[in-house]
Amino acid sequence: MKSVMCSNLFVVLMAAGFAMYPLVGCSAEDLADPPEIGAEFPNFELPDLDGETHTLEQYRDKVVVIDMTSHHCPWVRGADPQMIELTEKYADEDVVFISINSHESETIEQIKEYNEEVEKPHITLKDEGNVYADVLGARVTPEMYVIDKEGNLVYHGAFDSRSEPGEKGDEAYTDMAIQAALAGEAADPNRVRAWGCTIKRQ
Repeated sequence: MKSVMCSNLFVVLMAAGFAMYPLVGCSAEDLADPPEIGAEFPNFELPDLDGETHTLEQYRDKVVVIDMTSHHCPWVRGADPQMIELTEKYADEDVVFISINSHESETIEQIKEYNEEVEKPHITLKDEGNVYADVLGARVTPEMYVIDKEGNLVYHGAFDSRSEPGEKGDEAYTDMAIQAALAGEAADPNRVRAWGCTIKRQ
């Protein structure tokens, strides 16, 4: 019943022009608070789509860009072309892009198929049981985190300032945060409310 109510309310909000502001508590209750800007980002130990384990610690001394992802989400599909462009832009820099899929219904085979379809070069990790998403208090896809070379959070929130899934935003928040992290500076803005689809949890 709860999921039906949330779906119906999402439709109402979309019709009213508020689809970019997901409802707190619609998909999960009692989530952790998001990490503080400037604080050490929680480590993870998650498998990629081939079963190889990755940790955040292994990417210390690099800027790490994490996006919570879902191949079913139109907001992810809309942002992925620009996400891929960012990967290419920083290919020769100390920047690592990691997508984390925490959706309960999305299989590794489906994720692989989508990544091949769009030629997504990111490292993609599977967060079974949405354990890491719960640690972060992550609620939507895409939800972005930019972490500096010391392992501290410099930006959290929306990928950019778009108000429709397929329309590129005028303010490239994630790109701006990456540039700040590479320069050893504070991101401005450092937190913007994320738009997207709610993470479907177990």
